[in-house]
Amino acid sequence: MWMVSPPVGIFQYTKKLFLSRPVGRAQALEFVRKNAANALSMANLIVGLSSILCSLNRQYHCSCWLLLVGFLLDLADGAVARQLNACSALGAKLDDFADFTSFGLATALLLQPHGVLDGLLAITYVLAVFARLCFFSSGIPFTYRG
Repeated sequence: MWMVSPPVGIFQYTKKLFLSRPVGRAQALEFVRKNAANALSMANLIVGLSSILCSLNRQYHCSCWLLLVGFLLDLADGAVARQLNACSALGAKLDDFADFTSFGLATALLLQPHGVLDGLLAITYVLAVFARLCFFSSGIPFTYRG
């Protein structure tokens, strides 16, 4: 007869998370409420990465459409977070990373830099997006009206 040993390490915590007690409808709805904006940010991140792949495969038309979808997802995640009162530190960082991917890296690749000067301008653009997101998320006051 086989003996089952108790779960060790991460499996012990996973077992506690999923098997500790049945989740009620109210708890499931609360989980969805807290993570709806994070799901939209993750969708924005996936769309941004897909846009990067399209740009690398010279499918610039698809890349442009994906960036438009990413823009709409970025508008939606902030609105959903405020509407559901589900703002969190994780959500803010996730949104910043998704914005940097979609509007920094993907947009710079869409510019199709071919020469040294074009490459330097694309790098400058990515650094400007990065600096703007760092200032915006750090709480350092600066005048941005957008």
